[in-house]
Amino acid sequence: MKLKKLMTVVPAVCLVLSMAACSSKNTAKVSAAEPGQGTAGNTLTGIVSASSDQTYYMVTFLSGYSFWTECWRGFKDAADLLGVKSKYGGATDYDVNSAVTSLQQIIALKPTAMAVTCMDAAAYKEPINNAIKDGIPVVTFDSDSPDSKRTTFIGTSNYAAGVAAANYIAEKLSGKGRVACLTRTGQSNINERIQGFTETVTHKYPGIKMVQVVDAGNDENEAATNIASLLSKDSNIDYIFAALQQAVLGTETALSESGLKGKIKIVGFDTDKTTLDSIKNGTVEATLSQSPYAEGYWSMIYLYMLVNNQCIKSADDWYEKGFPSLPQTCDSGCTIVTTQNVDLFYTDKSK
Repeated sequence: MKLKKLMTVVPAVCLVLSMAACSSKNTAKVSAAEPGQGTAGNTLTGIVSASSDQTYYMVTFLSGYSFWTECWRGFKDAADLLGVKSKYGGATDYDVNSAVTSLQQIIALKPTAMAVTCMDAAAYKEPINNAIKDGIPVVTFDSDSPDSKRTTFIGTSNYAAGVAAANYIAEKLSGKGRVACLTRTGQSNINERIQGFTETVTHKYPGIKMVQVVDAGNDENEAATNIASLLSKDSNIDYIFAALQQAVLGTETALSESGLKGKIKIVGFDTDKTTLDSIKNGTVEATLSQSPYAEGYWSMIYLYMLVNNQCIKSADDWYEKGFPSLPQTCDSGCTIVTTQNVDLFYTDKSK
């Protein structure tokens, strides 16, 4: 695990070295304080100056979800490295109105900048645009609002992840079989996974029948109930693709209670400890890994660049004029986790 931490620190050091090279030509807008020091003990004296008066927010929905815990860990580690304050906020329940209200309340606090994950792309457009209008830079992560004026999006290409899941299952089935999948209706990023999965199955693998797309509901109990309803009518299924963590847990429960454990195989999504443990004990065959730590870490780095770095300045008022100062999207990637590589995906926090 020490090697993993080093790998996340090295790119940041390379980045801030380039920032330092430009700082000799440009004067930063913010006043310098004490040199930043990262949690791994890397003092960046002479490279990055801390700005302890700056406060950066990470804003999610359904706060407390294990995926956000890893995103926040990366975000906070980067903030500590840079010597700025970091805070976490967001709605605790799964409700788009509550999530948008929580975001608006954080915007009213006038943070230095924000990393935001968007439960619903359309609903988040206006508050994000209002934040930017008020001079608060915004990047999105994990789930995007592409029509907003956010500067960049950092996250997995969810459509591509769905394609990867379909290809994995098709290879295991040798192109013939019956599959189902679980989604969460109304959540943009998960719908993209299902779209990638179903379109790939339909157009690329005519020998595989898509039995049903099941709504997983708001928690694992609803997921279990809904998948059990399907199984009571049709249990002749080879694989179930559960496109979110709660769906994985619900599917495990439903299969166990239906006496189908081991007969129908599960491919999940994300690498929370529960899912990793299930892969090790054989109740889940595989899962798709995102990079939650990297999403949080680089969201913080990008925001810091927007606020402090003059290297990306090409003209006066470059940010206000919409100069493309960062990549519009940054794919954090995904990989398939099985028993062969599962141990690599446990973190110090999840062991």
